Amino acid sequence: MENSKKNNINNIIKPFLDLKLFFLVITIIFFGLLALTSASIEFSAKKFEGASFYLLLRQLAYLVFSIIVCAIFININSESLKKNHKVFFLFFLFLLLLVYLVGTTVGGSTRWLRFGFLNMQPSEFYKLFYIVWLCAYIDINKKRIRDIKIFFIPFIWFSIGAILLLSQPDFGTIFILFLMTILMLFIARAKFIHLFLVGTIGTLSAALIIYLHPYMQKRLAFFDPCQNATQEGYQLCYSLMAIGSGSIFGKGLGASTSKLHFLPEVHTDFIFAVIGEELGIFGILFLIFLFYLLYKKCFLLGDKALRVNLNFQGMLAYAIGLYLIIQVLLNLSVNLGLVPTKGMALPFFSYGGSNYLASLLAITIIFRIYRDVYKKTMNSSIR
Repeated sequence: MENSKKNNINNIIKPFLDLKLFFLVITIIFFGLLALTSASIEFSAKKFEGASFYLLLRQLAYLVFSIIVCAIFININSESLKKNHKVFFLFFLFLLLLVYLVGTTVGGSTRWLRFGFLNMQPSEFYKLFYIVWLCAYIDINKKRIRDIKIFFIPFIWFSIGAILLLSQPDFGTIFILFLMTILMLFIARAKFIHLFLVGTIGTLSAALIIYLHPYMQKRLAFFDPCQNATQEGYQLCYSLMAIGSGSIFGKGLGASTSKLHFLPEVHTDFIFAVIGEELGIFGILFLIFLFYLLYKKCFLLGDKALRVNLNFQGMLAYAIGLYLIIQVLLNLSVNLGLVPTKGMALPFFSYGGSNYLASLLAITIIFRIYRDVYKKTMNSSIR
């Protein structure tokens, strides 16, 4: 009788929600809040006059706000998203232009727009809706993607956004969008010679940008950060020390010493270092495993969408999986000294409202694609 009731509940929920994905996302969110609580408590107490949970409470406010926005956004079906892909893309491109004109500067970077007491980072949303635009473009031109004129158009739009992002400066977002463009065109079966040509041009352009910006050259200290631990290598050196001191099992939740004002940005870009220090290798592996499951869910959904001829939805599910996992891998790589130090949030873990909302919007799109794919699958089976 109980099994029958459970099956009935599952049958009611299944057309609207992937329960396994839902609980996976809930687990990631709670793990992120737990890690942020531990990483930010000392910083909050010092900066906000003893309010130890100030940043946690703000993050919870961001979470509530994000859930409200996503509850509205999920009513936009994936076909409507495809139909209006240019509107979303151009709107956030316009916001990037506004950042260039009237943006707020924090810590030497001009990446924010201020609305009263709220700061918004448009580049986080631009990343997501550039990907939506790219997938729609590929779907519309899927039969002509091997034509060099069609192939190069995404890179023209990418370059326009990249110029605005470079002025902030936000080299990390430029790299993610370039890599995403290459990968999605590869999945769409563009010609290898075209991909190789663009990859070569992109690599040479990146080298030129680094050459023209001395502060970027200083970040190459990641090769041996502790040799220059008092200057450019400071953050990375303390990050490696924190992760190394965690060993296999970690020091225990809340027992990090690096967060005691030794490691800057410990609640944002370097929160992974605190996780490694407090939870050890097992904590790191658990985090990677959770995001692997999320990535796998997106790819399986993308494959299913393509099999029922929902090409845009399939490409977008693949793209969102890549969008999330690339950010995770880049953040981990920065913390481990595998790539130059770069401000890169860890989705659902790092403090901040813009990345949090953008990440939840990406997951909301996945839930909406699941619903549309399920509906199409049922209709196909009935026929």
